[in-house]
Parts: sequence; C-alpha cells; structure tokens
Amino acid sequence: MTTVRHAVRAILFDGDDVVLFRRVRPEREPYWVTPGGGVEPGDASLEAALRRELDEELGATAGPALHVFTLAEPGRLSTVFACRLVSLDLSRRSGPEFLEPDIGLHQVRRVRPADVRTLNVVPPELGEFISASAATLPALLDAATYAPGRYRPVVDVHLLVTDGDRVLLGRRHGTGYADGEWQIMPSGHLEEGETAVDATVREAREELGIDPYGCEVVHVMHHRNPGGTARVGLFLVPGGYTGTPVNAEPHKCAELGWFPMDRLPERTVPYARAGVEAVRSALAHGGTAARSNGSGPPVFSLHGWERPGAAEAAAEAARSGFEEVTVCLVGWLDGTPLVRSDEETDRLPATVVRPGEDVEAALARIGADGVAGVAGETWFAGADDYVSPDGRPGRRLAFAARLTTAPDGLVPLPAGSLGRLPYAEGAFVRSSGLLSGVPDR
Repeated sequence: MTTVRHAVRAILFDGDDVVLFRRVRPEREPYWVTPGGGVEPGDASLEAALRRELDEELGATAGPALHVFTLAEPGRLSTVFACRLVSLDLSRRSGPEFLEPDIGLHQVRRVRPADVRTLNVVPPELGEFISASAATLPALLDAATYAPGRYRPVVDVHLLVTDGDRVLLGRRHGTGYADGEWQIMPSGHLEEGETAVDATVREAREELGIDPYGCEVVHVMHHRNPGGTARVGLFLVPGGYTGTPVNAEPHKCAELGWFPMDRLPERTVPYARAGVEAVRSALAHGGTAARSNGSGPPVFSLHGWERPGAAEAAAEAARSGFEEVTVCLVGWLDGTPLVRSDEETDRLPATVVRPGEDVEAALARIGADGVAGVAGETWFAGADDYVSPDGRPGRRLAFAARLTTAPDGLVPLPAGSLGRLPYAEGAFVRSSGLLSGVPDR
C-alpha cells in the first residue's frame, strides 16, 4: 500500500501581488514555489498546518484562508489555500530549511499573478492555476474578508420600544460581539429583499414576541467601530404594538431591562447609546413632524469616524471577541517613516499585547525595545484582522508618532517611498497623515 503524504500550500496575496519563494540550489536551475509544506501529526487541521508553515517560513500572519485547489501527485496530496498577508517578519522564521545552508536559498519575491505562468513554478500545475485565477481569487478573498472596494455596508435596524421616558434594552449574551453589554431591543440586520420596516417587524417578533405597527424612521446614523468596519443604522419608533415584550431569544440575550433614556447603563454599546440619544432628542422635538419643518434635530449623524484613542480601539477589539491584539508603530523622523529592515523585506516594529496589559503599556514596551524619543502623543493609524499561527483571531492596531531620534535597529525608508513594506503596513503609513502621495511598492 502506497503511503500518501499530505501538504498544504498558500497562494499568499500581498496587495495585488502573490508572495513566492525563488529557490536557488546547487547544481539546479532556479525555480519558484509557494509557501507551505507537509502536514505534521500535531496539526489540528489543514488550515492549522498552513498557518504553522507561514509562521515558520515567513514569520507571517494572514487573514481568513479559503481552500481553492487540490493537487494530486504520485504519493502526495496538496491542499492549496488563498489568503491575504497581514504581517511578515523574516527574523521570526524558524523552519528547519532555513537553518541548513547546504539546502540553498529561499528568496522572498512578490509577483503579479498573471506573470506567474512565465516562471518555473514547482509544481507547474499550481503556477498555471494562479495565473488562470488572477482575477477571480482576489475577488473571492474580498467577498470573504470584506476587503476595501465598492462599499457594501451592513444596514442595521433598531426599534426603540419605550414606556414613558424609559427604553427597553437587552443585555447581550453568547453572540460573540459585545457580550455582557446592553443593546437596543430589538435590533438586527436588513436581509436581501426586505424593507427596513419589514426587517424591524421581523426582529421584534423574533426577539420580543411583539407585533409593532406604524413604525417610522426617526434617525439614520453612519457609524464606524473604532478600528473596525462601518455600517448604517436606522433607528425607528413604533406607533404601537400588540403583545407583551418577553426575552424570546435567551441564547442571545441574558435579560431585558427598562432604563431612563437619559440614564442608560454604563455598559451600553457606544453605538446604541448614541442612537438612543439621537432618538430621545428627536422625540423631544416632535419626531418626524418637527424635522419636516426644520425645527427638530438632524435626521442624520456620523458616529465613530473620529480617530479613536488607544483605549477605545482596544475596547472594540475586546468587544468583537478577538483573542489576541498586536500593536505596531509608524514612527516618523523628519517626515520619513522608520522601519526594521533586512535583505528581503521591511516591517513596522510591533508586539503582541500581553495578558492583562493595556495597549499604552504595549506601545511603551515597543519604545523600550528601541522606538524611543517620541515627541508628543501617538495617534491611531488603522487596524486589520488576522489569525495567529495557533489559530486565534487577532486584531492589529497601528499607531503613529513623531520621533526625535532614530532608535537602534530602525532605518528610514527611501524618501517618498513605501520601500518593501507589506501592503497592509503601507496602508498604515499612508493613513497616518504625515506623508501624502506615497506610491505603492
């Protein structure tokens, strides 16, 4: 009986490019391979094997991974995933192949997918698949990870059920987001083919067991979570309802409670708190009738679009259920960002926040590691999400700061350039607000 070896491979996108190894070995023509390797007995799953290999070979973390291709060869079965690079630190790679000088070189290269077919890729079937899928794979990843592109917002509906000056809230439980905090009840997402009113009535029946009628939108909010994604919220009030509100979904709601609209519980979801305040103001001014003649509060507001502080960004990461948080720093000296650099790549200094540590302390620890001489405070530059090598969901928070000296181990990027930073880190540099018109790599 023939033993079949199992392997995993990554079509690893960094922006519009794919990350490949150019293999240079004695007495052999150079060839190209994707990151990856054999599945080991201790790997909990194929994806776990993939993330271990990315960490060992590149010191890399990536976002969600999609199984896109399976390659069967004599005695070998390779499962191929597509994913996006989040961070890369070659100083962390630990694969045994990098500790044996006689095995040759693994040169990290970024290549346009359509150009992969011109290279000597091993196995060649994988190179052909990457080239043939140059347009479809990024679109699949965008759909799976909500990557930037044409705006596809989530639309929320919130019905404020009131009793005099009190509003009904529910304490979230078992949802994976903001568990333990109070939220407007009912609330939910608009589904395809529904009107906003239809969705509101459906959510009221599902969550409270009531039938509202005469629902009207009294406020619209364009909200962005600190370090997260944006959404559009519609806040409605009913003309009335039949039935008695009950906790109809105890697996998602620990309890219901009535609270004065101007004295909500301390642990109320910030977005919900802002919505209640907007509706309270609208009702105090006569609702939609007042707005129609210009005497009431605005029908629309923005919430969460200002730059969050470190504590706010960290709180949202915890609210969203991320099990690991990384902070990185875009340090600017004389208008130029500083990076750690080696022969094949550049990277921003970063560290994982330790258990019980706050983000400010982690940033200070980066400073103790060499990013010293900060002139003034840091400010938020952006966030992205990843999966750690051991499979835990993580969020990376980037902060920018002006530096007064060039710390040991950091070098300036070429003027007006992003150097060889990963695409996501280049986005942090561009969004930090000190350099405009920076081109891509």
